[in-house]
Amino acid sequence: MYRDIFEEEMARGSVFKDQSKLSPDYVPGELVHREEEFRELIRLFRSVLEDRASQRVLITGSVGVGKTALTLRFGEEFESVAKKKGLDLTYVHINCRKQGTPPMVLHKLTSNLPLGVPRRGFTPQELMERVVDYLKKRDAYLTVTLDELDYFVRQNGPDLLYSLTRTAEESGGPSRLSMIATAHSSNFLDRVDDATKSTFMHNSIDLDKYNAEQLADILKQRMKVAFKSGMVEEGTIELISDISARRGDARFALELLWFAGRIASQGEVEEVSPNHVRKAKSKIHPGIRREVLGDLSKHELLFLLGLSRRLKISDGAYSVTGDVEEAYKVVCEEYGEEPRTHTQFWKYIGRIENLGLIDTELAGEGYRGRSQRISISDAPPDMMEDEIEELLDNLYKK
Repeated sequence: MYRDIFEEEMARGSVFKDQSKLSPDYVPGELVHREEEFRELIRLFRSVLEDRASQRVLITGSVGVGKTALTLRFGEEFESVAKKKGLDLTYVHINCRKQGTPPMVLHKLTSNLPLGVPRRGFTPQELMERVVDYLKKRDAYLTVTLDELDYFVRQNGPDLLYSLTRTAEESGGPSRLSMIATAHSSNFLDRVDDATKSTFMHNSIDLDKYNAEQLADILKQRMKVAFKSGMVEEGTIELISDISARRGDARFALELLWFAGRIASQGEVEEVSPNHVRKAKSKIHPGIRREVLGDLSKHELLFLLGLSRRLKISDGAYSVTGDVEEAYKVVCEEYGEEPRTHTQFWKYIGRIENLGLIDTELAGEGYRGRSQRISISDAPPDMMEDEIEELLDNLYKK
């Protein structure tokens, strides 16, 4: 029995070529829309290569804007370029959320150097002295990224950061330890001493959130290496980028694309469609909020029902307002209601968009003047249709 199930699943086609390329841990060779920030890091760390100086840089930005990918790609390239120039430099990347205590951070740091230091038995200060002594004897240099440092400082206080910055400075001779810190914002620096705060604040890079077009470019880059050719509809990428642009979060966009691909692979499909995206979104962050739908008027529900059915039939990412208004009129006739005016119809669109249930964008001149494209934000049309029909049935029973 189970062997038959196994063979049946293996025989089923898959849309994927390499799912790992959609993982948050994968760092592409080219960082789309982060080239200028990469160049800025090169400019800031040039003194390390040319003058054997140390450097400290703070990179800030919200979740999913590429802080980790930027530092990992820079660190790898920086170490390689340094060695070509005859500089013995090691790059170490430490996720301070995973390595959540000072001993864990220092163990991660020392494990990348041939020190032979046991996990226990040394204070943080003693461990740092061992690191500095090793660098001096080897005429070597170390660059460390403390990823999500703000989280670490909130949990553990600033003592470790103070130890890292001061031990190297007080050892005599040039400092051989450079640091990159990533954080959501620079607010955590209010917890550290003025000298440490000053060194980071003078060299800071803030990453803006990605817009929809940038997210689409990122998704297309990953799509080429993660999916088999022709397996993702163009409208799918557009819908994911529009949904994710509210947060500017590339990590969320890639998760949506991956989950949509997983859903598509479960059935006999040829492409990952917008409906697969809506189903994925409803599972990652449930989008049908009954309490919100329950606050809608009867005609607002009829409008949403018409939109759901229109999107379900077209299987597209969006539908234009003229088509949706016609679908709304058909639904009104079905439920014995007189359709509201065109002006009122537009008011429904505005209110429901403000509630986060739909997305709209300008589509240009069209049906009855300026036309918009409309999509359901967070759920597949068939799921929204079922939910609204149940609510309307209860309304008409009263």
